[in-house]
Amino acid sequence: MKYLVLICALFLCIACEEDRSVDPTIMPEETTTGENTFGCLMDRWVYVSGRWGTPITTYSKQEGNTYNMTISAEVDLKSYITFTILNPKQGQIVDYTDASFDTQSLEDGKVHITRMSNGIISGTFEGTRMTKGRFDLKYRE
Repeated sequence: MKYLVLICALFLCIACEEDRSVDPTIMPEETTTGENTFGCLMDRWVYVSGRWGTPITTYSKQEGNTYNMTISAEVDLKSYITFTILNPKQGQIVDYTDASFDTQSLEDGKVHITRMSNGIISGTFEGTRMTKGRFDLKYRE
């Protein structure tokens, strides 16, 4: 009987989707290798992705020769930070718009793209409420 309870408890632990190896109180390192990391300070509180899933990067081509990247990162159970980078280019500082945290709209800000090649986009970002942000994500065109 003890073993049956132990086995059931083990299955319940395995079924959880939360990745406890990601510490939600520590910002991810600044990398440019496609580690699928995202983190920032929001009102001086640390928010990182990875514990409840991998951030999603959506590439969308616009009119002419421009395109946008939308990043959506689950930073708490069912809480997302989302923003759209306008026409990102490696080595450039560009704008981000349509920023939100859950249902709250956030101010626009700036992104410094440190890498954008071979399906990887990495950079840092800064806004009024979101500060010291960084990401290192994979994407598909």
